Amino acid sequence: MIKTLYRPKRWRNGKRVVSRLYSAKIRVAGERRISCIALGVSDRQVAEEKARQIVQEREKELAGLLPPKSQREAAQASLAKQIQEFTGDLKAKGRNSQYIDETENKLELLSAECGWRCLKDVTAGAFIAWRSRQKKSPKTLNEYLASAKGFLNWMVKPQGRLAANPLASVGKVETRGREVRPRRAYADDELQALLNVAGKYRLPCLMSALTGIRHGELSELCWGDLNLSAEKPSVLVRASVSKNHKQACLPLHPALLAELAAFRPADASAGDMVFAGRMPHSVAFNALLKKAGITKRDTQGRVVDFHSLRHTFCTNLHRAGVSQREAMELMRHNDPRLTATTYTDTSLLSLRSAVQKIGFSPSPIASLFSGAEGHSLSQPVAKPASVKSDKSPVNKEGMSLFGAACLVLSNIEKWCAIQGSNL
Repeated sequence: MIKTLYRPKRWRNGKRVVSRLYSAKIRVAGERRISCIALGVSDRQVAEEKARQIVQEREKELAGLLPPKSQREAAQASLAKQIQEFTGDLKAKGRNSQYIDETENKLELLSAECGWRCLKDVTAGAFIAWRSRQKKSPKTLNEYLASAKGFLNWMVKPQGRLAANPLASVGKVETRGREVRPRRAYADDELQALLNVAGKYRLPCLMSALTGIRHGELSELCWGDLNLSAEKPSVLVRASVSKNHKQACLPLHPALLAELAAFRPADASAGDMVFAGRMPHSVAFNALLKKAGITKRDTQGRVVDFHSLRHTFCTNLHRAGVSQREAMELMRHNDPRLTATTYTDTSLLSLRSAVQKIGFSPSPIASLFSGAEGHSLSQPVAKPASVKSDKSPVNKEGMSLFGAACLVLSNIEKWCAIQGSNL
């Protein structure tokens, strides 16, 4: 162990000046580097006491008897301040502003309703008790859990303010069959009716139905993201606007290409927004549904909205026979279950034609397996054996059950040479 007190020296105006305050060089057993710590006191006895306390804390930390200083300080610090630091780091990483705002709102609501004032108050029991009192949808509750876990994981690493995530053992709520607003895809006639009445919203609706691009991504689309050449027409979804923060290049349908080419202004620059003032909000879109005669919620409780156009795109890919991997790539999904289950409306799939595609016809040889009376020709029909009466106490008038069974079995062994065909 090394514990040395000294007063730092430095050169000032050509003279060597000794500091008035003490510092310490400390290294305890188990450490490799010597730490220089400013004690901030001028009295030597006080400096020695402070150095002794530092050595004692470090030895306890190395022995596992005391959490690191960063964790002890974070446990007592205000949770609201640390949430602000977390959201600030998300902003520095370039996360979407809407995502940052929603995450901050969720964390602030949790800290207020769970009674979390500082980090030491955060427990799994408090969160589970809060969740049990809520009337929010299972999907929303899982989003709150994801936000809280993301914040606490950030506190564990790389910040080192927590030893472990206290919510790591908390599982998600089951969402299957409990969706509050399950979506469906548009039928062909519904989509055509919607486009007929969409007016200035027609092109963004058509583009979402033929590319699967989301509402927020379409609102950030620039003319520089579109390649309208006849060879390989495509649209670029930039990583900065994409939900999964990954850049993707999607092909354009010929019908969509023609409408985009006709819609593009002659003086449009690469940085101009494609659908400026043409993205419908929820109220305007619901008005379009009513005008087109489309029911917002069907008898099964499923709803349609702008995002249902993305469901329509995925469903039509499967209806066209596109492979699962290709559909997953076009939908920009990392989980194939999202493509196959969540975004595919199975009620629009042609299951009857799928069954009729099976190439099968019964062989004529199958008729050989049934005789005139419906008996199998591969097995002879056993005639009832004539059973004589015996003097068994069980059956005085006829043969005993045991004796009859033995006789029948012995007869079967005689006429049935192939044991595999025994009844």
